[in-house]
Amino acid sequence: MLKKWWHNTIGYQIYPKSFQDTNGDGVGDLKGITAHLDDLADLGINVIWLCPVNKSPMKDHGYDISDYEEIDPMFGSKDDLKELIREADSRGIRILMDLVVNHTSSEHPWFQRALADPDGEYGKYYIIQEGRDGKAPNNWRSIFGGSAWERIGDSNRYYLHLFTKWQPDLNWENPALRREIYEMVNRWLDLGIRGFRVDAISHLKKDFSCPDLPANGADGLADGFAYFTNAEGIGAYFQDLKENTFARYDAMTIGEVDEGLPPDTLAEYIGDNGYFSTIFDFCHSIFHVNAPQWKDKPVAMMDAIKKLLFEKQEMIRGRGLLCNYLENHDLSRTVERFIPESEIDFYSSSLVGGINFFLPGIVFLYQGQAIGMRDFRKDRLDAFRDPTTFVLYEEQIKNGMTAEEAFDQINRESREHSRTPMQWSSAPNAGFSTAEPWFAVNPNYHSINYEAQKKDPDSLYAFYKKMIALRKSGDFQELFIYGAFTPLYEEESGVIAYRRSDGKRDVLIINNAKPAKTTLLLPGAVQSILLSNYDTVVINDGVIELKRYQMAVIELQ
Repeated sequence: MLKKWWHNTIGYQIYPKSFQDTNGDGVGDLKGITAHLDDLADLGINVIWLCPVNKSPMKDHGYDISDYEEIDPMFGSKDDLKELIREADSRGIRILMDLVVNHTSSEHPWFQRALADPDGEYGKYYIIQEGRDGKAPNNWRSIFGGSAWERIGDSNRYYLHLFTKWQPDLNWENPALRREIYEMVNRWLDLGIRGFRVDAISHLKKDFSCPDLPANGADGLADGFAYFTNAEGIGAYFQDLKENTFARYDAMTIGEVDEGLPPDTLAEYIGDNGYFSTIFDFCHSIFHVNAPQWKDKPVAMMDAIKKLLFEKQEMIRGRGLLCNYLENHDLSRTVERFIPESEIDFYSSSLVGGINFFLPGIVFLYQGQAIGMRDFRKDRLDAFRDPTTFVLYEEQIKNGMTAEEAFDQINRESREHSRTPMQWSSAPNAGFSTAEPWFAVNPNYHSINYEAQKKDPDSLYAFYKKMIALRKSGDFQELFIYGAFTPLYEEESGVIAYRRSDGKRDVLIINNAKPAKTTLLLPGAVQSILLSNYDTVVINDGVIELKRYQMAVIELQ
């Protein structure tokens, strides 16, 4: 594997609306991120991924871009971004932006011109088709619910939107559009951006060979993922995008590529000459300890997660590096997903944080993860803010759920849980803003906040700092990036353990993901204890006794 500058990434995803407000309007801004660069450097971060800060009507919280070239005024200005890049660079931190090029906002000038003249130049920038028999061109369901097609006025023309109706899909078959995109990307790279997280990239190519599919819901619609996710020929777009932009700047790129890639294609995606630097491992994101399937079976769920994590590592072996993460802006908080509420404490939270932290690949944290921010469940539907939340709620009602069941699922799985304002301190509004925040702060900020944990050497934040320091240390960094991976104790229920070795060092990472102690025979003699979330690791005669939710990183002889 060719060594790259981004291989030692300890990344941190920021949702700017909820990170830090500096101008008193209740919305986070770029200056707020700059103000906390020292805090991020203290944690050990060296790459920041910014969720969209481009101009947007915010129908999908910035993932509906109306001007690729400008910063939305709610976040500040391009000069503020330049300052952030400069200040981050002085601390050894690189800035990545979100690149949203599967679709634009319906308010983008390109789309407005397309609506005015669907047969003209800009009509070809989007996917506009004739309806069939007074209906949409096919019965695909939008990823966010409802039809994936929206009628244009009273005509028989429809435009495709795989997400909300305010996010019309771009037509990547059009070389003129692609040229516009490449020029825009290169201007951001010229500005000093060091790369991108590439949003919804697996949907660029659509296969319209099958007009209608068997309906699988009361709405008469069908999930068309097989026809618009990693469709045959999509690699040509990825390669063209890379050659005309990223490769020219040695940029870091993280592709949001959905699960299901055949193993023999992984090298094409993230190998030494792959389309992207890395892709996310989404395998754990489908699990929630309070979902009906796993209710009262948390250890069985952790066993299922272990199986998928290990399968993914076996699949990727030698082909490149995955991006290992647990939280992002589209998921509820990790401890809420993995640990029963009655068991959530420092030990279970720190264990969860360490489960995939030392796997081969790069690491990304999400804002608030290192202090254990929690979900903020609502007591009424209108307390939510995301339009998609209400669409999904209505879809669940149509599919036979009661109002109570639908609300419970929304409360459990809503992506809004990860978007509550960052809890900096116990000051009003958690220190996020001097004004009423755009979205309600979790009331638990008095007990869970950055300021308190930074002062506490035994806090979750302090433990994350220790994990990061170990992973970045001169003695072990190469091992944790490039070392061999060997799963261990695969049949031991509730234990997630693996070995990392490079011919010079041999390290065991072991996690007891159970609320009871467990005893195991070690695979070798112990050289030293590198890290644990307990003060002591009990080892006698080659046998380790792990307490409830204990994790340990052990160097073997």
